[in-house]
Amino acid sequence: MKNFVLVSVLLFSMSSFLLAQQESMESSTAVYDDSTYVDTLNRNLIGLNVFPALGMFGNGRMPASKIAVQYKHMYDNMNIRASLNFISYFRDNDNVDIFGLTSTQVIADGDTTMVDSLILRQFYNNLYTYDFRFGAEVAFPRKNYRFYLGGGLVAGYHFVGEYYYHHNVPFNGYPVHFVNFFPYVSNPLGFREIDYLKIGADLTIGVDINISPNCVVSVQYAPELVFYKSMNESIFDPDTYYVTEVRDEFVFVPDYIDVIVSIRF
Repeated sequence: MKNFVLVSVLLFSMSSFLLAQQESMESSTAVYDDSTYVDTLNRNLIGLNVFPALGMFGNGRMPASKIAVQYKHMYDNMNIRASLNFISYFRDNDNVDIFGLTSTQVIADGDTTMVDSLILRQFYNNLYTYDFRFGAEVAFPRKNYRFYLGGGLVAGYHFVGEYYYHHNVPFNGYPVHFVNFFPYVSNPLGFREIDYLKIGADLTIGVDINISPNCVVSVQYAPELVFYKSMNESIFDPDTYYVTEVRDEFVFVPDYIDVIVSIRF
């Protein structure tokens, strides 16, 4: 949450600076009708969402990183947009529980000793989405920028992978140190993988800022409300850990911010 707030403040400051620069440019030049500058430029935009890269300035990962390629066509007072998106969801993979205790015979210099070890179970998650979005926006054009408000439809594929691993650590009493390891280099002992159909809608509130005749930066808030419909489940669970039934569900995601750098053509 702290990273989200820091990056949001950064984006607000950057947007304010760009708008101030554009207003300064307007005040130093001859006055034209608001629509003149926009109407003389190409109306097609193709752009890339660079917000995941900006997340590094917050010194950490965001709850979700959305990589998007967007096409937008500008009409006089309306935008039509379409985008392909890949969303990677961050989950904490430091969860560990104690599965049991084991003793192993160790022979050294002819002596046999018993070494106690804790059997730890560590969890790992992998969540991502591929989706397509199509929508329309009401636009409020100005000479060098245009505000917009709109919505669109969302359809795609959502994957949830849950895994657990066993590993042993020497036990010499509590607290236990060095309990985490790197699960992605090992084969999981148990897993549950679920494929979902994703359908829903998103909302966009933002501003297109003309940086140059060929470059536009769009800063937008884009929450979504989607429904996940379970299509397939694969499970292998020797620990009988996954006892919760997989359910279809509605999910509201309020924390998407996009910074899309586009070229006109």
